[in-house]
Amino acid sequence: MGLKEYKRKRDFSATSEPFDGGSASEGGKQRIFVVQLHHASRRHYDFRLELDGVLKSWAVPKGPSFDPSVKRLAVEVEDHPISYADFAGDIPEGHYGRGHVDVFDSGTWVPQGSPRNGLRDGDLKFELHGDILRGSWVLVRTRVQGSKQQWLLIKHRDEFANAGEADDFVDAKTDRPRIAKSIKKAASTLKRSTTSPALKTTTRKRASLAGLKRAPTQNQAFDPELCRSQTTAPTGDNWLHEVKWDGYRLLTTIVRGKPRLWSRNGIEWTERLPDLVDAVRSLGLKSAQLDGEMVVLRNGRDSFNALQARLSEEGDKNGDDVVYMLFDLLYRNGESWRDVALLERKKALAKLIHEHPHELLRYSQHQLGSGAEVFAQATTAGLEGIVSKRVDSHYRGGRGGDWVKVKSRASDEFVVVGYTEPKGSRSGIGALLLGQLRDGVLSYVGRVGTGFDDALLKSLRKQLSKSTIEEATINLDRLPASDRKAAIWVRPELVIEAFNQGYGGNGLLRQASFKTLREDKTVADLIDGVGAMKTSTGEKSSTKSAAGKSDKASSQDKLPSKSTETSAKSRVTITHPDRVVFKELKKTKADVADYYNKVAEHLLLGVVGRAISVVRCPGGIGKNCFFQKHAADALGDHVRSIPIREKDGKAIYVGIDDEVGLAELVQMNAIEFHPWGGLAASATLCDRIVFDLDPHPSVEWKRVIACARELRKQLQSIGLQSFVRTSGGKGLHVVVPLEPGAPWNAAKQFAKAVATAMTELHPEEFVAVAGESNRKDRIFIDWLRNGRGATSVASYSLRARPSAGVAMPLDWSQLGRIKSGDHYTIANAVAAINRRKNDPWEGIESVRQALPKLES
Repeated sequence: MGLKEYKRKRDFSATSEPFDGGSASEGGKQRIFVVQLHHASRRHYDFRLELDGVLKSWAVPKGPSFDPSVKRLAVEVEDHPISYADFAGDIPEGHYGRGHVDVFDSGTWVPQGSPRNGLRDGDLKFELHGDILRGSWVLVRTRVQGSKQQWLLIKHRDEFANAGEADDFVDAKTDRPRIAKSIKKAASTLKRSTTSPALKTTTRKRASLAGLKRAPTQNQAFDPELCRSQTTAPTGDNWLHEVKWDGYRLLTTIVRGKPRLWSRNGIEWTERLPDLVDAVRSLGLKSAQLDGEMVVLRNGRDSFNALQARLSEEGDKNGDDVVYMLFDLLYRNGESWRDVALLERKKALAKLIHEHPHELLRYSQHQLGSGAEVFAQATTAGLEGIVSKRVDSHYRGGRGGDWVKVKSRASDEFVVVGYTEPKGSRSGIGALLLGQLRDGVLSYVGRVGTGFDDALLKSLRKQLSKSTIEEATINLDRLPASDRKAAIWVRPELVIEAFNQGYGGNGLLRQASFKTLREDKTVADLIDGVGAMKTSTGEKSSTKSAAGKSDKASSQDKLPSKSTETSAKSRVTITHPDRVVFKELKKTKADVADYYNKVAEHLLLGVVGRAISVVRCPGGIGKNCFFQKHAADALGDHVRSIPIREKDGKAIYVGIDDEVGLAELVQMNAIEFHPWGGLAASATLCDRIVFDLDPHPSVEWKRVIACARELRKQLQSIGLQSFVRTSGGKGLHVVVPLEPGAPWNAAKQFAKAVATAMTELHPEEFVAVAGESNRKDRIFIDWLRNGRGATSVASYSLRARPSAGVAMPLDWSQLGRIKSGDHYTIANAVAAINRRKNDPWEGIESVRQALPKLES
């Protein structure tokens, strides 16, 4: 159609609309889309897709719908220039399109098949990647005759579809996106209140389409984007595919021209890799963040064994060069590129390396689309596999799903939990005994005895012999009794990678073969993939240690030894009472047991009759903590087994009835207790809804208090009484008791409804979507604690954090005197409990209130 009609209809001496301009997006099949809200004589939405140097445009009276059963009328209008995507402002009276224009949503779109053929045939399928509009859609041309061609805009059924959204997508009064029908009841009854002085009122600035923004950086490690594993390569042109390099992840920061190199878990490698430091310095960057992999190339192929030999103290320093294979640019000379689409980041990186060539710096090439073919080629070539990435994705630390890895030969990472003696002529060790996290518990999964050379066997024996322990600290249900006598147990610190053929019927590894030591990873990386143990509350407990180094306690870790102590209330013997649990506070296992003895009657009120999960820290909170929810005989005679029916059978969960069971779990190094939000006797119902107010570090505490009070006020407006407690970590919990209980799905949907409604009322305070990028200067109102099987920390539970915070119930009148989420700790909580006149949660069990009915 071109821009002739667009220009004919406008007087550019009177309107600020762009006359022309805007260049087509680069990067192949990645194109921009924009939706503008147009307050013309009749308010409508302008839906625009970039194609062939213009914005193909449709007027959509009611706007897009997330309901696949709803077909929105979309009237085709004249093409607009690409520069129109940024237009927002007023079109004067008396001119075509008079009224106000706002940018409602924007992002990138990816056609499914040929977009030109789709337009020609009247069946244009595509994916949207915007702030609001996501997933798969289709424009279908109708046969209705008129002055303008009419189409239908329809949402496909996918993970972004939300049935029941048949209303106008934007509220006519507020011009805000309408919330789903399923939460209308909650939202309509949550009235906008007078804003507390502590609630922020600043206006949120909209990020530019390109995503490039000025931002400071720090010369310290950043959280890397990580891959999820899958067995097949993603399909479609919205994915690019790279070689899966067999080396060590290497992160670079540059501040004031000084490069520093980091491992994926934050260990500095700068002094260890001077040649790569010089290579990075040759790029001439004043400030930057780069991501890549260091590898050794032999005959055009990467060799992990050669890399390890080159980095070892005994390695030949005149041997193979360590090459830095760069694949991402996050920051450059004062500008953050994190919100720029991946293809643009890679293009800028390729140009940078091309303009500053260095023999030790390489650019990681990629292939757009054809994932299955790329993976087949990698397999044929004997490569380890491929990494596939969404072309329009932003850079976010952690496993968000935008990057996935597909391996040619199955391998996995394991924790070394023990070894056996060698037999015959073999030296060093016989086999490594391996553990892996299963259902939150570090469990024995088999052994590996092949793939080693003699030098490695001797080196492993030397390293492991320094960390032997008397008893295993893992679940040994799958270890045959005959093999237990031969096992020599070690602290679970060393991580290896082993090829394998999956697991047999006994749950143990089949045909395992040693691949390599993972000196760049710790046990913490295997727990949740980001260097920290994640509990059911979504909060993290530090488990990080230096890569490849033992966490064996130094003399400073231990306090003067005490004799073995016995709990006065439970008569449970506490072994190793002098083991330091909270290093900074010098609190021992005996101190933890003493604390739980003193608060047992209070804590048990919230856990008896419920399935619970526990966080266990056998070596103290700074070491290898893990999460356990399934019962095991080793936990103690008074620790109950609670059977709960699941979809695929029956699961056996942990439960306790009394102080003895509590003390037995403490003896097994339990630090945190997390009950279900429903009683085991009625496992289909939720009787406690928990809203976890989790503030970003930039949020002042007074705002957290103000937001908790605001949430309480809004819950009162729909007839619900709530209770408050410190989380023991960063924030506060607002708890709503239910009697009668509600089905889990209804409880979770209601919690989501309230969280979403609060973000609608106070968008500068609350965010209901997880992710670091969303939470900046806001409070994450975590509603996810309310699904079946999810848990929240128990009142009076300690937290496995350096401050040893306590989840302390409060009276609402006390809130103003609290200074932080860990205001109460192991050091002061008992005294505070003894000083109070009444239990602040007294009567919570007798509250009779049900969920408001949600509209369907």
